[in-house]
Amino acid sequence: MLLLPISCLYGLVVELRNIFYSLGWKKPRQLEQFVISIGNLTVGGTGKTPTVVWMAQELQKRGLRIAVLSRGYARKGNRARVVVSNLSTDADELGDEPTMMARLFGLNVAVGNSRYEAALEIVKHDPVDVFILDDAFQHRQLARDMDLLLLGSDCAGWLLPCGPLREPKKAIRRADVLLMTGAQNKWEQLIPKDRPPLAFQGSLQPIALVGFESRRWKEYPLGLLARRKITVVTAIANPESFYRMISEWEGEIVDVFEFPDHHRYSSRDWQRLNQAARGADLVITTEKDIVKLNRFPFAREKLLALRVAMVVAHGDDLIDSIVNRIQQKEERI
Repeated sequence: MLLLPISCLYGLVVELRNIFYSLGWKKPRQLEQFVISIGNLTVGGTGKTPTVVWMAQELQKRGLRIAVLSRGYARKGNRARVVVSNLSTDADELGDEPTMMARLFGLNVAVGNSRYEAALEIVKHDPVDVFILDDAFQHRQLARDMDLLLLGSDCAGWLLPCGPLREPKKAIRRADVLLMTGAQNKWEQLIPKDRPPLAFQGSLQPIALVGFESRRWKEYPLGLLARRKITVVTAIANPESFYRMISEWEGEIVDVFEFPDHHRYSSRDWQRLNQAARGADLVITTEKDIVKLNRFPFAREKLLALRVAMVVAHGDDLIDSIVNRIQQKEERI
């Protein structure tokens, strides 16, 4: 209740900002390329980054040249930077999620407080057909051709900082596509009937383990978890589903280290982890954490990341719709 006045003030600022953009008093900057925004209404936990990776890979299969634009949350510095996938990029300088997308999935990624400037930076190096904006539903400074909104299990509560909502739920009306990963029945009641967006169901599913050996990333089967004693390390918003996935593959979690989201690991953190890992067979972390932890020495093939992918029901229909829109834009140009 003490934070409620701040939530009300925050909501007022968000409403005014959205009104200014809706009425054209504030104008977003335009790019020539097709732009897809992927974001959510709540803070963390809906699978934005796996959705970005899934979208980029599916569009690449259709022969499109993709680049991801990210703010690079919690990174050092402000200037626009391009993440080069084949170099040992510094996650502290570029942000953990952009570094993970570039190094583990080979995606072209640019980071910057201004996504527009980041886009200009990346086209200096490579031609781009489609830009994907990571975590950008509220980033309205850059115009987009399609808004994909993720809706997860958090469907109730106040606006920040009292609750999980970044803006009022009526903002669903701005979305072109909804990807529901939880609380589907409750979200469906909020979908506008006069202009219903495309709606799909998605879920996060573990598909492999990933480790860094002999200067390259290597995949391992999930069966490696079975009947192993596991120390878990996470620096993500909602780690409960992560623990559940490990348990479902019969991993025995013997120790847990939870750090704040986007945590920068220190030598002291590594010392604690390494000491605890002596009593475990494996140290399992997330993909965005392993790009920060692999600079520390762990026993061979002991530090692994659980690779989690977004699985979209009827995902081909969504990709077909996007490709059609891209072609329509190219014809207009």
